[in-house]
Amino acid sequence: MNSLPIGVFDSGIGGLTVVNAIQEHLPNEDIVYVGDTARVPYGSRSPGTVTEYATQIAAHLEHIGVKEILIACNTASAVALEAVAARTSLPVSGVITPGAEAALELSGSAPIGVIATRATITSDAYRSAIQRLNPAAEVVSVATPLLVPLIEEDCIDKPFTADILQHYFEPTRLHACDTLILGCTHYPLLADQIARVFGKPVVDTPTATALTLAKSLDQRNTRNESDGAGSLSVLLTDDADRSLGIVSRRLGVRITETSKVDLSELAAPETRPPDSPSA
Repeated sequence: MNSLPIGVFDSGIGGLTVVNAIQEHLPNEDIVYVGDTARVPYGSRSPGTVTEYATQIAAHLEHIGVKEILIACNTASAVALEAVAARTSLPVSGVITPGAEAALELSGSAPIGVIATRATITSDAYRSAIQRLNPAAEVVSVATPLLVPLIEEDCIDKPFTADILQHYFEPTRLHACDTLILGCTHYPLLADQIARVFGKPVVDTPTATALTLAKSLDQRNTRNESDGAGSLSVLLTDDADRSLGIVSRRLGVRITETSKVDLSELAAPETRPPDSPSA
């Protein structure tokens, strides 16, 4: 069990920001990463559709043999985590709770800001997670749909990127916040530019997620004790395009192999029997 890989999935390649943090904090672990590049983005899709896609991918990861599943997609974490956990016998986690916990550790008395895709903002998942931990916390949530295309078109360092960030920050209450959650796995690639516009701490959700995953492995005594560096297999549901190269190059992610998984292989998962153990 300990030598099995960790299964990670996202709607596209943005989840490699989380994989990068896992490689840093859990360097011995093998990882299988599924990027649903044929059906990206999830942020503009209905909750039902996102849940269907997420449960399909989780079933595929369980079928090929992983010891734990991490949903590295904020949108899928927000709307599909419970459904995924109900349909697999494996431990399942997401990125929402680690991000909320990290924000509360940094925050003072001012509101906590969240920027994310429309679907994540509409789900109110971050507000719910933060206020579950601290009912008195105020949250300012803003949808920022132009940021993912900027990153995937390799426009991170372009002058107009700062203008687009100002477009989202200026007319909102984000500047009244003392902490900001980057509620999309792509956004850490823009962390430096966002921090300059925001002028205050930006939550490192990938690191918080990797550390939470490490605790989960420790609690279950399922860490890989190998001395060697872990492998990273990237499975994409469409042919690899330039965005994979852009993101992996900027992050320095160590990819062992890349291959394509056919959508027909992502069969609709069976619902677990009522007496199956919970994840």
